[in-house]
Amino acid sequence: MVPIDRIAAGGDGVGRVNGMAVFVPRTAPGDVVQAAYVTHARHGRGRVLQVVQPSPDRVEPTCQHYVVDRCGGCQLQHLSVEAQRSARRQIVQETLHRIGKREIPLPPIVSDVQWEYRSRLTLTLLPRGAGWVGGLHPFDDASRVFPLETCRIAHPVLVEVWNALRLLVRSNTPALPTSSAASSLRLGLRLAASDEEGPPDEQDGVVLVVEGGSAWPSRDEWMAAARKAHPGVRAIWWTPARSAPDETMRSGAAASTVEYAPDAREALAFAQVNAQVAHALREFVFTHVKNFAPAQVIDGYAGTGDLSLRLAREGVQVVAIEADQAGAESAVRRLQRAGGEITSRVRVVCDLMEHALPALGEGAPRVDVVVLNPPRRGVHADVTAWLEGAASLGVRGVVYVSCDPATLARDLSRLPSWRVETVQCFDMFPQTAHVETVCVLHRSASQEDR
Repeated sequence: MVPIDRIAAGGDGVGRVNGMAVFVPRTAPGDVVQAAYVTHARHGRGRVLQVVQPSPDRVEPTCQHYVVDRCGGCQLQHLSVEAQRSARRQIVQETLHRIGKREIPLPPIVSDVQWEYRSRLTLTLLPRGAGWVGGLHPFDDASRVFPLETCRIAHPVLVEVWNALRLLVRSNTPALPTSSAASSLRLGLRLAASDEEGPPDEQDGVVLVVEGGSAWPSRDEWMAAARKAHPGVRAIWWTPARSAPDETMRSGAAASTVEYAPDAREALAFAQVNAQVAHALREFVFTHVKNFAPAQVIDGYAGTGDLSLRLAREGVQVVAIEADQAGAESAVRRLQRAGGEITSRVRVVCDLMEHALPALGEGAPRVDVVVLNPPRRGVHADVTAWLEGAASLGVRGVVYVSCDPATLARDLSRLPSWRVETVQCFDMFPQTAHVETVCVLHRSASQEDR
Protein backbone atom coordinates (compact mmCIF):
# COMPACT_ATOMS: atom_id res chain seq x y z
CA MET A 1 0.00 0.00 0.00
CA VAL A 2 1.22 3.50 -0.85
CA PRO A 3 -0.19 6.50 1.04
CA ILE A 4 -0.02 9.62 -1.16
CA ASP A 5 0.98 12.80 0.60
CA ARG A 6 1.54 15.44 -2.10
CA ILE A 7 1.51 16.29 -5.81
CA ALA A 8 4.88 16.63 -7.54
CA ALA A 9 5.79 18.90 -10.42
CA GLY A 10 4.31 17.21 -13.47
CA GLY A 11 1.17 16.13 -11.61
CA ASP A 12 2.11 12.71 -10.20
CA GLY A 13 1.12 11.88 -6.64
CA VAL A 14 4.06 11.10 -4.34
CA GLY A 15 4.14 8.52 -1.57
CA ARG A 16 6.87 6.61 0.24
CA VAL A 17 7.63 2.92 0.37
CA ASN A 18 10.36 1.96 2.86
CA GLY A 19 11.56 5.56 2.77
CA MET A 20 11.79 5.70 -1.03
CA ALA A 21 9.70 8.27 -2.93
CA VAL A 22 7.29 6.62 -5.38
CA PHE A 23 5.61 8.73 -8.10
CA VAL A 24 2.14 7.50 -9.05
CA PRO A 25 0.08 9.32 -11.74
CA ARG A 26 -3.63 10.04 -11.23
CA THR A 27 -3.46 9.93 -7.43
CA ALA A 28 -4.49 12.53 -4.87
CA PRO A 29 -3.02 13.64 -1.52
CA GLY A 30 -4.79 11.52 1.08
CA ASP A 31 -5.25 8.52 -1.22
CA VAL A 32 -4.09 5.10 -0.11
CA VAL A 33 -3.43 3.06 -3.25
CA GLN A 34 -2.24 -0.35 -4.24
CA ALA A 35 0.38 0.34 -6.89
CA ALA A 36 2.84 -1.54 -9.07
CA TYR A 37 6.12 0.33 -9.39
CA VAL A 38 9.61 0.08 -10.83
CA THR A 39 12.63 1.36 -8.96
CA HIS A 40 14.85 3.93 -10.69
CA ALA A 41 17.97 4.86 -8.71
CA ARG A 42 16.59 6.59 -5.60
CA HIS A 43 12.91 6.72 -6.52
CA GLY A 44 10.15 4.58 -7.96
CA ARG A 45 7.59 5.16 -10.71
CA GLY A 46 4.30 3.34 -10.52
CA ARG A 47 0.73 2.92 -11.67
CA VAL A 48 -2.45 2.53 -9.69
CA LEU A 49 -3.86 -0.96 -9.40
CA GLN A 50 -6.59 0.01 -6.94
CA VAL A 51 -7.58 3.02 -4.87
CA VAL A 52 -8.01 1.39 -1.48
CA GLN A 53 -8.94 4.57 0.40
CA PRO A 54 -9.88 7.62 -1.71
CA SER A 55 -8.84 11.09 -0.65
CA PRO A 56 -11.55 13.61 0.26
CA ASP A 57 -9.98 15.79 -2.46
CA ARG A 58 -10.71 13.20 -5.16
CA VAL A 59 -13.54 13.96 -7.62
CA GLU A 60 -14.97 12.20 -10.67
CA PRO A 61 -13.26 13.47 -13.88
CA THR A 62 -15.70 15.04 -16.32
CA CYS A 63 -13.89 14.30 -19.58
CA GLN A 64 -14.38 10.92 -21.24
CA HIS A 65 -10.86 10.99 -22.69
CA TYR A 66 -9.26 11.52 -19.28
CA VAL A 67 -10.61 8.19 -18.04
CA VAL A 68 -11.08 5.99 -21.11
CA ASP A 69 -8.07 7.13 -23.16
CA ARG A 70 -5.78 8.20 -20.27
CA CYS A 71 -5.37 11.58 -22.00
CA GLY A 72 -2.11 13.31 -21.11
CA GLY A 73 -3.41 16.80 -21.84
CA CYS A 74 -4.67 17.12 -18.25
CA GLN A 75 -3.04 15.69 -15.14
CA LEU A 76 -5.34 16.79 -12.29
CA GLN A 77 -8.96 16.37 -13.36
CA HIS A 78 -9.37 13.85 -10.56
CA LEU A 79 -8.72 16.59 -7.95
CA SER A 80 -11.16 19.19 -6.68
CA VAL A 81 -10.60 22.79 -7.79
CA GLU A 82 -9.25 23.84 -4.39
CA ALA A 83 -6.95 20.82 -4.17
CA GLN A 84 -5.57 21.62 -7.63
CA ARG A 85 -4.82 25.22 -6.69
CA SER A 86 -3.20 24.12 -3.45
CA ALA A 87 -1.05 21.61 -5.34
CA ARG A 88 0.20 24.21 -7.80
CA ARG A 89 1.08 26.65 -5.01
CA GLN A 90 2.95 23.92 -3.13
CA ILE A 91 4.82 22.87 -6.27
CA VAL A 92 6.18 26.41 -6.61
CA GLN A 93 7.06 26.73 -2.92
CA GLU A 94 8.77 23.32 -2.70
CA THR A 95 10.64 23.70 -5.99
CA LEU A 96 12.06 27.09 -5.02
CA HIS A 97 13.18 25.56 -1.72
CA ARG A 98 14.64 22.35 -3.16
CA ILE A 99 16.38 23.71 -6.24
CA GLY A 100 16.62 27.45 -5.66
CA LYS A 101 17.44 27.29 -1.94
CA ARG A 102 14.90 30.07 -1.38
CA GLU A 103 12.46 30.01 1.52
CA ILE A 104 9.17 31.64 0.60
CA PRO A 105 5.70 31.52 2.17
CA LEU A 106 3.02 29.60 0.30
CA PRO A 107 2.39 31.97 -2.63
CA PRO A 108 -1.09 33.25 -3.49
CA ILE A 109 -2.68 32.22 -6.77
CA VAL A 110 -4.90 34.12 -9.21
CA SER A 111 -7.60 31.93 -10.78
CA ASP A 112 -10.55 32.28 -13.09
CA VAL A 113 -12.65 29.80 -15.10
CA GLN A 114 -11.77 26.10 -14.87
CA TRP A 115 -13.10 24.87 -18.23
CA GLU A 116 -13.21 25.98 -21.87
CA TYR A 117 -10.42 28.48 -21.29
CA ARG A 118 -7.74 27.34 -23.76
CA SER A 119 -7.53 29.48 -26.88
CA ARG A 120 -5.03 27.07 -28.47
CA LEU A 121 -5.14 23.34 -29.14
CA THR A 122 -2.23 21.29 -30.52
CA LEU A 123 -2.97 17.85 -31.95
CA THR A 124 -0.76 15.07 -33.32
CA LEU A 125 -1.68 13.38 -36.60
CA LEU A 126 -0.47 9.83 -37.27
CA PRO A 127 -0.99 7.69 -40.40
CA ARG A 128 -3.63 5.02 -39.97
CA GLY A 129 -4.54 2.88 -42.98
CA ALA A 130 -5.12 5.13 -45.97
CA GLY A 131 -5.83 8.14 -43.77
CA TRP A 132 -4.82 9.74 -40.49
CA VAL A 133 -5.89 9.72 -36.88
CA GLY A 134 -5.75 13.02 -35.01
CA GLY A 135 -5.73 13.53 -31.27
CA LEU A 136 -3.59 13.57 -28.14
CA HIS A 137 -1.21 11.15 -26.44
CA PRO A 138 -2.09 8.95 -23.46
CA PHE A 139 -0.10 10.14 -20.46
CA ASP A 140 1.76 6.83 -20.26
CA ASP A 141 2.47 6.21 -23.97
CA ALA A 142 3.84 9.05 -26.09
CA SER A 143 4.03 6.76 -29.14
CA ARG A 144 0.23 6.43 -29.36
CA VAL A 145 -2.48 8.88 -30.32
CA PHE A 146 -6.16 8.41 -29.51
CA PRO A 147 -8.88 10.00 -31.69
CA LEU A 148 -9.96 13.24 -30.05
CA GLU A 149 -13.68 13.99 -30.03
CA THR A 150 -13.84 16.73 -27.43
CA CYS A 151 -11.65 18.69 -25.04
CA ARG A 152 -13.21 20.17 -21.92
CA ILE A 153 -10.45 22.73 -21.34
CA ALA A 154 -10.41 24.03 -24.94
CA HIS A 155 -12.71 26.80 -26.08
CA PRO A 156 -15.76 25.25 -27.82
CA VAL A 157 -14.99 26.98 -31.13
CA LEU A 158 -11.71 25.03 -31.38
CA VAL A 159 -13.47 21.73 -30.75
CA GLU A 160 -16.13 22.67 -33.28
CA VAL A 161 -13.54 23.44 -35.96
CA TRP A 162 -11.58 20.26 -35.20
CA ASN A 163 -14.69 18.11 -35.54
CA ALA A 164 -15.41 19.79 -38.88
CA LEU A 165 -11.89 18.87 -40.05
CA ARG A 166 -11.85 15.28 -38.79
CA LEU A 167 -13.34 13.83 -41.98
CA LEU A 168 -10.60 15.48 -44.07
CA VAL A 169 -7.97 14.06 -41.74
CA ARG A 170 -9.44 10.54 -41.56
CA SER A 171 -9.97 10.19 -45.29
CA ASN A 172 -6.80 12.04 -46.34
CA THR A 173 -8.78 13.50 -49.23
CA PRO A 174 -7.35 15.93 -50.24
CA ALA A 175 -4.02 14.55 -49.04
CA LEU A 176 -1.99 15.98 -46.19
CA PRO A 177 1.79 16.59 -46.50
CA THR A 178 4.10 13.73 -47.39
CA SER A 179 7.72 12.95 -46.63
CA SER A 180 10.49 10.79 -48.03
CA ALA A 181 10.73 9.27 -44.54
CA ALA A 182 7.10 8.12 -44.71
CA SER A 183 7.54 5.34 -42.16
CA SER A 184 8.22 7.86 -39.38
CA LEU A 185 5.99 10.67 -40.63
CA ARG A 186 3.84 12.44 -38.10
CA LEU A 187 2.21 15.84 -38.40
CA GLY A 188 1.08 18.48 -35.99
CA LEU A 189 -2.11 20.49 -36.25
CA ARG A 190 -2.38 23.64 -34.18
CA LEU A 191 -5.65 25.52 -33.81
CA ALA A 192 -5.80 28.96 -32.23
CA ALA A 193 -8.56 31.46 -31.57
CA SER A 194 -7.26 34.42 -29.64
CA ASP A 195 -8.49 37.84 -28.62
CA GLU A 196 -6.03 40.21 -26.95
CA GLU A 197 -8.69 41.77 -24.74
CA GLY A 198 -10.84 38.82 -23.78
CA PRO A 199 -11.83 35.21 -24.35
CA PRO A 200 -12.03 33.73 -27.85
CA ASP A 201 -15.24 34.24 -29.73
CA GLU A 202 -16.73 32.45 -32.70
CA GLN A 203 -16.51 35.68 -34.71
CA ASP A 204 -12.76 35.96 -34.14
CA GLY A 205 -12.16 32.92 -36.31
CA VAL A 206 -9.60 30.15 -35.96
CA VAL A 207 -6.06 30.01 -37.29
CA LEU A 208 -4.66 26.61 -38.36
CA VAL A 209 -1.02 25.59 -38.64
CA VAL A 210 -0.13 22.26 -40.23
CA GLU A 211 3.38 21.23 -39.14
CA GLY A 212 5.65 18.62 -40.70
CA GLY A 213 6.26 16.80 -43.95
CA SER A 214 8.51 17.94 -46.77
CA ALA A 215 6.11 18.12 -49.72
CA TRP A 216 2.44 18.96 -50.05
CA PRO A 217 1.20 18.62 -53.63
CA SER A 218 -2.44 18.93 -52.53
CA ARG A 219 -1.82 21.97 -50.31
CA ASP A 220 -4.16 24.38 -52.08
CA GLU A 221 -6.94 21.76 -52.38
CA TRP A 222 -6.67 20.82 -48.70
CA MET A 223 -6.72 24.42 -47.56
CA ALA A 224 -9.77 25.15 -49.70
CA ALA A 225 -11.52 22.08 -48.28
CA ALA A 226 -10.66 23.14 -44.72
CA ARG A 227 -12.11 26.61 -45.26
CA LYS A 228 -15.24 25.03 -46.73
CA ALA A 229 -15.54 22.57 -43.81
CA HIS A 230 -15.91 25.43 -41.33
CA PRO A 231 -16.45 29.10 -42.19
CA GLY A 232 -14.64 30.13 -39.00
CA VAL A 233 -11.25 29.11 -40.41
CA ARG A 234 -9.66 32.48 -41.19
CA ALA A 235 -6.04 31.53 -41.92
CA ILE A 236 -4.05 28.39 -42.64
CA TRP A 237 -0.29 27.99 -42.49
CA TRP A 238 2.00 25.12 -43.37
CA THR A 239 5.37 24.79 -41.64
CA PRO A 240 7.45 22.03 -43.29
CA ALA A 241 9.76 19.84 -41.25
CA ARG A 242 13.07 21.47 -40.32
CA SER A 243 14.98 19.26 -42.73
CA ALA A 244 12.86 20.59 -45.57
CA PRO A 245 13.61 23.91 -47.31
CA ASP A 246 13.00 26.87 -45.02
CA GLU A 247 9.55 27.97 -46.08
CA THR A 248 6.30 28.66 -44.35
CA MET A 249 3.29 28.60 -46.64
CA ARG A 250 0.17 30.63 -45.99
CA SER A 251 -3.13 29.83 -47.60
CA GLY A 252 -4.23 32.50 -50.01
CA ALA A 253 -0.71 32.88 -51.43
CA ALA A 254 -2.30 32.31 -54.81
CA ALA A 255 -5.32 34.30 -55.94
CA SER A 256 -8.00 34.23 -53.27
CA THR A 257 -11.06 36.24 -52.37
CA VAL A 258 -10.32 35.77 -48.65
CA GLU A 259 -7.97 38.18 -46.86
CA TYR A 260 -5.73 36.38 -44.36
CA ALA A 261 -4.15 38.12 -41.38
CA PRO A 262 -0.40 38.65 -42.05
CA ASP A 263 0.43 38.34 -38.35
CA ALA A 264 -1.40 35.04 -37.81
CA ARG A 265 1.84 33.15 -37.11
CA GLU A 266 2.90 35.74 -34.54
CA ALA A 267 -0.44 35.48 -32.75
CA LEU A 268 0.00 31.72 -32.50
CA ALA A 269 3.53 32.03 -31.19
CA PHE A 270 3.04 34.71 -28.56
CA ALA A 271 -0.61 34.73 -27.41
CA GLN A 272 -1.38 33.34 -23.97
CA VAL A 273 -3.80 30.42 -23.82
CA ASN A 274 -5.97 31.80 -21.00
CA ALA A 275 -7.13 35.35 -21.74
CA GLN A 276 -8.57 36.26 -18.33
CA VAL A 277 -5.62 35.07 -16.25
CA ALA A 278 -3.13 36.42 -18.82
CA HIS A 279 -4.69 39.87 -18.36
CA ALA A 280 -4.23 39.62 -14.59
CA LEU A 281 -0.61 38.55 -15.07
CA ARG A 282 0.13 41.46 -17.39
CA GLU A 283 -1.37 43.90 -14.88
CA PHE A 284 0.72 42.40 -12.07
CA VAL A 285 3.94 42.66 -14.07
CA PHE A 286 3.23 46.23 -15.19
CA THR A 287 2.37 47.36 -11.66
CA HIS A 288 5.52 45.87 -10.14
CA VAL A 289 7.75 47.31 -12.84
CA LYS A 290 6.20 50.73 -12.26
CA ASN A 291 6.70 50.36 -8.48
CA PHE A 292 10.43 50.84 -9.10
CA ALA A 293 9.67 54.21 -10.75
CA PRO A 294 12.03 53.28 -13.57
CA ALA A 295 13.47 55.61 -16.18
CA GLN A 296 14.98 52.77 -18.24
CA VAL A 297 13.72 49.16 -18.54
CA ILE A 298 15.01 46.12 -20.39
CA ASP A 299 12.04 44.06 -21.61
CA GLY A 300 13.61 40.65 -22.12
CA TYR A 301 11.92 38.03 -24.31
CA ALA A 302 9.59 40.87 -25.30
CA GLY A 303 7.44 39.00 -27.81
CA THR A 304 5.37 41.42 -29.86
CA GLY A 305 6.05 44.29 -27.47
CA ASP A 306 2.91 44.57 -25.32
CA LEU A 307 4.76 45.59 -22.16
CA SER A 308 7.29 47.77 -24.00
CA LEU A 309 4.54 49.76 -25.67
CA ARG A 310 2.66 50.24 -22.42
CA LEU A 311 5.75 51.39 -20.56
CA ALA A 312 6.65 53.78 -23.38
CA ARG A 313 3.23 55.38 -23.09
CA GLU A 314 4.09 56.04 -19.44
CA GLY A 315 7.27 57.85 -20.45
CA VAL A 316 9.71 54.99 -19.76
CA GLN A 317 12.68 54.32 -22.05
CA VAL A 318 12.70 50.63 -23.06
CA VAL A 319 15.11 48.22 -24.72
CA ALA A 320 12.92 45.38 -26.03
CA ILE A 321 14.91 42.20 -26.72
CA GLU A 322 13.27 39.39 -28.72
CA ALA A 323 15.12 36.59 -30.55
CA ASP A 324 12.19 35.60 -32.78
CA GLN A 325 12.29 37.69 -35.93
CA ALA A 326 8.52 37.59 -36.47
CA GLY A 327 7.89 38.82 -32.93
CA ALA A 328 10.50 41.58 -33.16
CA GLU A 329 9.14 42.78 -36.51
CA SER A 330 5.63 42.84 -35.09
CA ALA A 331 6.85 44.91 -32.13
CA VAL A 332 8.45 47.41 -34.52
CA ARG A 333 5.25 47.71 -36.55
CA ARG A 334 3.16 48.28 -33.42
CA LEU A 335 5.53 50.99 -32.25
CA GLN A 336 5.49 52.65 -35.65
CA ARG A 337 1.69 52.73 -35.55
CA ALA A 338 1.86 54.36 -32.11
CA GLY A 339 4.12 57.04 -33.61
CA GLY A 340 5.66 60.15 -32.15
CA GLU A 341 7.48 60.11 -28.83
CA ILE A 342 6.27 56.61 -28.02
CA THR A 343 8.18 55.16 -30.97
CA SER A 344 11.34 57.03 -29.98
CA ARG A 345 11.24 55.63 -26.44
CA VAL A 346 11.62 51.97 -27.46
CA ARG A 347 14.62 50.32 -29.09
CA VAL A 348 13.84 46.83 -30.44
CA VAL A 349 16.76 44.39 -30.54
CA CYS A 350 16.30 41.09 -32.41
CA ASP A 351 18.79 38.85 -30.65
CA LEU A 352 19.21 36.31 -27.88
CA MET A 353 19.22 37.84 -24.40
CA GLU A 354 22.64 36.37 -23.60
CA HIS A 355 24.08 38.13 -26.66
CA ALA A 356 22.14 41.37 -26.43
CA LEU A 357 22.87 42.26 -22.79
CA PRO A 358 26.69 42.37 -23.07
CA ALA A 359 26.34 44.25 -26.34
CA LEU A 360 24.62 47.15 -24.55
CA GLY A 361 28.08 48.29 -23.49
CA GLU A 362 29.33 50.67 -20.82
CA GLY A 363 27.98 53.72 -22.60
CA ALA A 364 24.39 52.49 -22.45
CA PRO A 365 21.92 54.41 -20.26
CA ARG A 366 21.51 53.20 -16.69
CA VAL A 367 19.01 50.33 -16.46
CA ASP A 368 16.61 50.35 -13.51
CA VAL A 369 14.54 47.20 -14.08
CA VAL A 370 14.99 44.03 -16.13
CA VAL A 371 11.91 42.01 -17.11
CA LEU A 372 12.47 38.34 -17.98
CA ASN A 373 9.77 36.26 -19.66
CA PRO A 374 11.71 33.28 -21.05
CA PRO A 375 10.44 30.03 -22.57
CA ARG A 376 10.22 26.89 -20.44
CA ARG A 377 13.98 26.33 -20.49
CA GLY A 378 14.52 29.51 -18.47
CA VAL A 379 17.32 32.02 -19.03
CA HIS A 380 20.85 31.33 -20.19
CA ALA A 381 23.55 31.26 -17.50
CA ASP A 382 25.13 34.33 -19.13
CA VAL A 383 21.96 36.32 -18.39
CA THR A 384 22.06 35.55 -14.66
CA ALA A 385 25.83 36.23 -14.67
CA TRP A 386 25.13 39.64 -16.21
CA LEU A 387 22.52 40.38 -13.54
CA GLU A 388 24.93 39.34 -10.80
CA GLY A 389 27.43 41.86 -12.13
CA ALA A 390 24.93 44.56 -12.93
CA ALA A 391 25.23 46.54 -9.69
CA SER A 392 27.51 49.02 -11.45
CA LEU A 393 24.75 49.57 -13.99
CA GLY A 394 22.29 50.45 -11.28
CA VAL A 395 19.78 47.68 -11.90
CA ARG A 396 17.44 47.80 -8.91
CA GLY A 397 14.83 45.20 -9.77
CA VAL A 398 14.08 42.08 -11.77
CA VAL A 399 10.56 40.91 -12.65
CA TYR A 400 10.77 37.27 -13.78
CA VAL A 401 7.77 35.61 -15.47
CA SER A 402 8.14 31.81 -15.45
CA CYS A 403 6.15 28.92 -16.89
CA ASP A 404 8.35 26.29 -15.18
CA PRO A 405 9.08 26.42 -11.44
CA ALA A 406 12.16 24.19 -11.87
CA THR A 407 13.97 26.49 -14.29
CA LEU A 408 12.88 29.54 -12.27
CA ALA A 409 14.38 27.93 -9.17
CA ARG A 410 17.60 27.07 -11.02
CA ASP A 411 17.94 30.64 -12.23
CA LEU A 412 17.30 32.01 -8.72
CA SER A 413 20.11 29.79 -7.42
CA ARG A 414 22.41 31.68 -9.81
CA LEU A 415 21.35 35.05 -8.36
CA PRO A 416 22.64 35.09 -4.75
CA SER A 417 22.89 38.90 -4.79
CA TRP A 418 19.14 39.23 -5.28
CA ARG A 419 16.44 38.72 -2.68
CA VAL A 420 12.94 37.45 -3.47
CA GLU A 421 10.48 40.21 -2.65
CA THR A 422 7.23 38.76 -4.04
CA VAL A 423 6.07 35.50 -5.62
CA GLN A 424 2.64 35.30 -7.22
CA CYS A 425 1.15 32.27 -8.97
CA PHE A 426 -1.28 32.50 -11.88
CA ASP A 427 -3.64 29.60 -12.60
CA MET A 428 -3.16 29.76 -16.35
CA PHE A 429 -3.75 26.04 -16.94
CA PRO A 430 -6.55 24.59 -14.74
CA GLN A 431 -6.88 20.78 -14.74
CA THR A 432 -3.11 20.50 -15.33
CA ALA A 433 -0.04 20.62 -13.09
CA HIS A 434 1.37 23.63 -14.94
CA VAL A 435 1.51 27.01 -13.24
CA GLU A 436 2.68 30.45 -14.30
CA THR A 437 4.71 32.32 -11.69
CA VAL A 438 5.91 35.91 -11.37
CA CYS A 439 8.87 36.52 -9.08
CA VAL A 440 9.93 40.07 -8.16
CA LEU A 441 13.56 40.45 -7.09
CA HIS A 442 15.32 43.33 -5.34
CA ARG A 443 19.03 43.89 -4.86
CA SER A 444 20.11 42.67 -1.43
CA ALA A 445 20.91 45.49 1.00
CA SER A 446 24.67 44.84 0.88
CA GLN A 447 24.65 45.10 -2.90
CA GLU A 448 22.54 48.28 -2.93
CA ASP A 449 25.10 49.97 -0.66
CA ARG A 450 27.97 49.31 -3.06
